[in-house]
Amino acid sequence: MTPVELVGNALCLDFANTVNSRPVARRDWMATPEEATTWADAVGRPIEDPRGLAAALPAARELREAVFRVFEALAHEDDPPRQDLDAIAVLYAEGVARSHLEPHGAGYRLAWQAPRTAEILLWEVAASAVELLTHGQLERLGGCPSCCWLFLDTSKNGRRRWCSMASCGSRDKARRYYATRSTP
Repeated sequence: MTPVELVGNALCLDFANTVNSRPVARRDWMATPEEATTWADAVGRPIEDPRGLAAALPAARELREAVFRVFEALAHEDDPPRQDLDAIAVLYAEGVARSHLEPHGAGYRLAWQAPRTAEILLWEVAASAVELLTHGQLERLGGCPSCCWLFLDTSKNGRRRWCSMASCGSRDKARRYYATRSTP
């Protein structure tokens, strides 16, 4: 099985990146309950109660695409689709209504009653998206030109170009190198 790659630097962006490329994905971490469970474990948000996970996958894929469209637009300095912003806000409001606040570090965070379900994971993704939209450094959003994955550029100079240098970055550099060598 392919390892889960986490390059987004925000839960919502890693969730949007659960397909390996767009528009045609060869790998989708939200295709089956087993793959969704593997992804949730990899991001440190395990699903403890898998009942209902299969039924939640269509909603997960809808949220993923809404998050992708919103942050892709913002990464390209465009206005995000209103319907996608609304979809995220509705899910966030639903999650907040079912949450409580618990101490976390020097402050508090939203938390939900155990056991962790797929529904809670989606609320966490929506909360991450709202947090990034309202308090994030949106000017540091980027999109990989090779695979279309989204990321929050946390590099010191703010000039990150690819999802990761290990995959798309090295392929792109190699492609450019060989293109310059093959021209007469």
